[in-house]
Amino acid sequence: MRSPQRLIVQAGQILDQCVNLTAEQQHYLYHVLRLKVGDELWILDGQGQRWLGEIQKNTVKLLHPDCPETELDAEIILCLALLKAANFEQVLQQATELGVKRIIPIQTARSLLQPTAHKYQRWQRILQEATEQSERLYVPTLSDPLSVTEMVSLTPKGYVASLNASPLLWDCLPQMDLSQPIYLAIGPEGGWTDSELGQVLRAGWQAFSLGRRTLRAVTAAIASVTIVSHYTERHCTTAQQH
Repeated sequence: MRSPQRLIVQAGQILDQCVNLTAEQQHYLYHVLRLKVGDELWILDGQGQRWLGEIQKNTVKLLHPDCPETELDAEIILCLALLKAANFEQVLQQATELGVKRIIPIQTARSLLQPTAHKYQRWQRILQEATEQSERLYVPTLSDPLSVTEMVSLTPKGYVASLNASPLLWDCLPQMDLSQPIYLAIGPEGGWTDSELGQVLRAGWQAFSLGRRTLRAVTAAIASVTIVSHYTERHCTTAQQH
């Protein structure tokens, strides 16, 4: 049996166990998903709550809460250089599917993208749709862009991808404190400048390698998040069992 469709709503839309649907949401449910009155779907607030709901005319009646454990126990924060729009959006989608909690755009010397308010609205929709698709309970937070200087001020224990680093990311995993946020920094196409990388390393961040091949920024971002996500999935679960 096919699982019900999923829809993220704002907390303010929920009143007396009913969700007041916007015109856009009604169009999406009735004309895009081809659902009808009486059909069931999952309602999420993007902040950790999920309910099974039943579609009524302009509302969804909440039947009962149901919150599966789909979130990582570790908090992965992706510091991602502003790439070309399509590449940046690809990482937003796939990083969300892999469990990233927060994404911080980084303005670097080689960044090409200058995000506008319209871009941010589009990116929020991408994050929301990826959250629905992957059955997550939380929509990742998308921060305002930071400079490299502002990025390294966040923590002295971040990890930065570098073509010239010697330790593989896999070899850095055992030293990560999974009870604390894990910051992963991915540079732009062409890599960090020598000045930027030097600044990051002097601030105490650990450089890591993804192998002997030169990867595109999109590939590096997804590979890094995948490795850390799967590691935390295994080791956080193991720690809880003990």
